[in-house]
Amino acid sequence: MNRPRPHRDPDPAAPPAGRGGDGHRATRTGAAVALLLAAACYASWLLAPVLNPGLRPVRSYLSELAARDQPYHLVFQLGDVTTGLCATVAGLLLARVAREVPRPAWWGLLVFGVATAVDGGYTSMDCAPSIDARCARLEELGELSWRHQAHTVTSSVAVAGALLSAVAVLAVLRGPARRRAGLVVAVVLAVGTVGTLVATLHPEWGLGLWQRVQLAGLSGWLLLTAAVARRGPGPERPR
Repeated sequence: MNRPRPHRDPDPAAPPAGRGGDGHRATRTGAAVALLLAAACYASWLLAPVLNPGLRPVRSYLSELAARDQPYHLVFQLGDVTTGLCATVAGLLLARVAREVPRPAWWGLLVFGVATAVDGGYTSMDCAPSIDARCARLEELGELSWRHQAHTVTSSVAVAGALLSAVAVLAVLRGPARRRAGLVVAVVLAVGTVGTLVATLHPEWGLGLWQRVQLAGLSGWLLLTAAVARRGPGPERPR
């Protein structure tokens, strides 16, 4: 006699069967790949010791790597533009299919993507004020280009969008492994963001180091969001 199979609740992240389900899986996979590429490109600053060792990691903004008078600035600009485009594509895709995650997660991802692409492609800095006294003086007087002056705005908008998305993603994580990873990302991102804000007023307090911690947290958020894009917020399936 056949025994009845136990009833299992459907996985909220699992797409429906059939062509629509296959399409959703492909869309989620594409978004996850885009986010992985975004995380890799957003970490282009790790190449700084090789490509531009002149910038001091303790006091220099990471954005100065992409300043138009710096060596290999196109490498870092391309990294930002690629990050922004990938994040934008992922946000648009996930807004359609990943409905188990609050919409602000994808709105924030879109804001981050667009602002980061603009930041790398149009509003990169003219020069690096942390190592160039003349640049610092012109910046103080407001005599640099509009793109240099707009850089602060686009960078701030990008970080604000990322924080909105990160909070929404972290709030829905389920399963012990996902939650542990989320806790690590949240701590690194919070410490880096608070430290950067404080050091903005007191650059001698290690502004560059705090900003590098913040960007490490943002890369972690992109990686975690890639996992959520592919498999949903959990719980993890038994192996």
